[in-house]
Amino acid sequence: MTLIALVVAVTAGAQGTTIHEYPWNPDWNNDNYIGSQDLTGFLSAFGSEFGNPPEPCDYDGTPLENFINGVSDGSIVLDSMFIEYEILDIHETYLFGCPDPVSDTIIIANSAMMSYMPYGGNGGPWKIVGPDAFNHPGFNTSMEFAIHMNIQNGTYNIEIESNYLQASGYQWDGFFGGSVESDLNYTLPMDPDWSLDENGIHLSGWNPNDWAYYATYLHILPYWHYAE
Repeated sequence: MTLIALVVAVTAGAQGTTIHEYPWNPDWNNDNYIGSQDLTGFLSAFGSEFGNPPEPCDYDGTPLENFINGVSDGSIVLDSMFIEYEILDIHETYLFGCPDPVSDTIIIANSAMMSYMPYGGNGGPWKIVGPDAFNHPGFNTSMEFAIHMNIQNGTYNIEIESNYLQASGYQWDGFFGGSVESDLNYTLPMDPDWSLDENGIHLSGWNPNDWAYYATYLHILPYWHYAE
């Protein structure tokens, strides 16, 4: 009986600090008393619609924007994506045991057909990879094309990854930005120079840390169809 009495007493004491959450809380300042101060919260919302869903987005995007959004929401099925490139860089390097730098020119060409999507659709980001992106040593020659979005600030990120640069030994020696990744960030509307046509996806604005910055040729060709 003593234990039950203690539980009831603690429960009763806690009721004074309970914050009740309703679709609309009349006790705006949560003092367990409906008074004139609670009108402040009501007046701030006076005249606005209540309980209605947000208005649908009527933004009419570019063909490239609509393609990316379509893959994200499932209205477009991305069957595969072909990427091929040629990159050229002239860079000074040092030979082992020599104090004087030498100028070297490197040209790399690579291509891959990607057809596996480890995640994508359902209104979220998506990525397509291949070939053998998760099987060593095939990983060293794989490519990836990914779209990410930050829902808090409305920014997007396009990422192209080519692990062939790592397999070729040019990731850490200063050539091609020293990275296997190339990234572009954007908000809507996209850069007007970015487009999608029968020849594929056209992007620009890479920085020197991206291997795509050194591309003399970059072909990004998606194969897709509308969902039934």
